[in-house]
Amino acid sequence: MQSDCQACPLRRDGLCASVADEQLSSWAAIKRPARTIRAGASLFVEGDENEMVYIVRRGWALASMMHENGRRQVLRFVMPGNLVGFERAPDGNMPCTVEALTDLIVCPMPRHSLMRFCQQVPNVALRMASLLAAETISDWRLLGGLGTRTAAERIARLLLALYNRQRQRTAPDISDVTLPISQVLIADATGLTPVHVCRTLKEMRTAGLLSFAKGHLRVLDWMRLTELAEMNDATAPQPLAKQDVSFPLTNPRDRGRLSQDFRKPLLNSPEVRVIHVMDSSSRSASK
Repeated sequence: MQSDCQACPLRRDGLCASVADEQLSSWAAIKRPARTIRAGASLFVEGDENEMVYIVRRGWALASMMHENGRRQVLRFVMPGNLVGFERAPDGNMPCTVEALTDLIVCPMPRHSLMRFCQQVPNVALRMASLLAAETISDWRLLGGLGTRTAAERIARLLLALYNRQRQRTAPDISDVTLPISQVLIADATGLTPVHVCRTLKEMRTAGLLSFAKGHLRVLDWMRLTELAEMNDATAPQPLAKQDVSFPLTNPRDRGRLSQDFRKPLLNSPEVRVIHVMDSSSRSASK
């Protein structure tokens, strides 16, 4: 009979991929029974004492920090295979809040047990360091340009990054995906107001770049959207074999004009919130 770890769809993905078959029983022994976290509930809260580390097995979560002025800053979107709860603030408490966007299934394990296992199995420690470094670089790419990009560029970059991650876990040849996020969450992740996000999404839809409604994202013009997001070949997902382009542009001059329209500076708008990467905000996501 297969153990829970052997039958897990993440057995060959994420941190678990570094655990050899002969080490699987020891790995399973340090874990606690899988937990279900309902959408809207928090796995842990910024400032909490927490001795557990969690591997997300199913669902989406959101990591965020709080501004002193009460606003929230989205730090990252958590998906299956991601490890959360390992990082600690200098005072030893949690540096952020992790909230379930959908129902979550997580595999908890005590931090000290994971550290001891890493000492015994260096491959797991190396794999964990590699995964955390990759996640940090991904976060830098999204957060690092918030002070220098226009609203459309920020939104394009965020949605393309989430689109790519979701598509890799579902079907690589689809032109649309469902993302469990709202315009309020997009605003918290990009440093914009919800009103500004709403208006910019409408403009991007009218220009034939993308459509986003009730969490349903469809890429309409891959080339221009990738250019707007300033994603190179290393950071952007590859074009789809069958892409739905609902707004074809027959005049190359129109393509350039629309691209330039979205590159007009928007940072002077009163609706743009200038934020700092290490700050956050408290606005709750709309349900």
